Amino acid sequence: MGGYDIKPIRGKERTFTLATLLAIWFGAGISIAEFWAGALLTPALSLGAALAVIVLGHLLGNAVMGLIAIEGEETGLPTMVLSRAPLGIKGSLLPSVLNYLQLIGWTAIMLIVGARAMNAVSKVLGFENYAFWVLLLGILVTLWTYIGPKNWEKLEKVAALLLLLLSLWLTYITLEKFSLGELFSKPGTGEIGLMLGLDLVIAMPLSWAPLIADYSRFAKGRKAAFWGTYLGYFVSSGLFYFVGALTNIAVGESDPISIIAAYGLGIPVMLVVVFSTVTTTFMDVYSAAITYKNVSPKADAEKQVLLVGALGILLALFFPMEEYEGFLLLIGGAFVSLTAIMITDYFLIRGQYKAEELLDESGPFAGYNLKALLVWAVGFAFYMALAVEGLFGLHVPILSDLGYRLGSSIPTFTLVSALYYLLER
Repeated sequence: MGGYDIKPIRGKERTFTLATLLAIWFGAGISIAEFWAGALLTPALSLGAALAVIVLGHLLGNAVMGLIAIEGEETGLPTMVLSRAPLGIKGSLLPSVLNYLQLIGWTAIMLIVGARAMNAVSKVLGFENYAFWVLLLGILVTLWTYIGPKNWEKLEKVAALLLLLLSLWLTYITLEKFSLGELFSKPGTGEIGLMLGLDLVIAMPLSWAPLIADYSRFAKGRKAAFWGTYLGYFVSSGLFYFVGALTNIAVGESDPISIIAAYGLGIPVMLVVVFSTVTTTFMDVYSAAITYKNVSPKADAEKQVLLVGALGILLALFFPMEEYEGFLLLIGGAFVSLTAIMITDYFLIRGQYKAEELLDESGPFAGYNLKALLVWAVGFAFYMALAVEGLFGLHVPILSDLGYRLGSSIPTFTLVSALYYLLER
């Protein structure tokens, strides 16, 4: 089945146009998880402040997504194979394992929020069974993934069009129910600062960074790779972040699923949930399978798809969703640093990679790059030190104040890029 290997995608296998990647990333950004994350911003921030950090966070985070997309298009390689250049082939195993685990976790989280939303809406219609919805959505996601990249193009475009129409309708209903002027005039309660809010937004596009090239490697050109990734995710994720923030400050509900149920919108919302869960979560399942092949190149990726789908379903039945905010920030801690290293290495130091060298286990990239791994560890520790008060309520003199004022993502990205560049140069 095509697309289930880590070897470079070449020639006729490059079938993804700008429209295809727009559809894929538009579908990825329309998700109840984005709705949930947007609701975390309010009422701690005012609606105006929340909108500002949503726009700025996506401008910055999506630029990182676009740069990784270019790497995938120019080399034809998936993201975790690209990480072999700065970290070494053996060095890339650690982020690959972390990515594999986080993608299983994201699969479970997406099934949880999807199943909760379906259960909340179906309860109004007289049916309630959380486990049923987890199983149904999990099976649909696994099947969608299993058909492979060659069959996604038409399905993704149709799904993206339906999601666009349904999302515009949902947004219209939301705006019709509330007075925007009144909502924008409400002050924030101040539990989180602007920069911590910005971190919560940036964490979402950065959480996609370890798998961006898995899809852009199929792109027909550089512009398609960059703009398809950037714009597709910017529009949909930004919209759903805002709708989550808007409805939370309006209704005063901390649980966006309760907000959806309160609308009484029934079947249309159920369609949004089903389509958005499938078009977002299949990317986690597919990339987990491809990531596993970076650890074990002889592994059967199609069997991995089935395994990851099954694990996601099992975790979704038991995972505590209440730790979602901390999960987002922990992901940022691991992958802000890695992404900074990868972008600095590709665009500022090496300029280009030879795919054959990255796949040669006895070649120039064999083993570990201890300098890169050290910088990655320093970056992770720095990120966590800045975010520790937001995560665990522990105040660290100077660092906590710095984190409140500047957030964790931007200072960490800057520090890691500078350290790596200086050490490698």
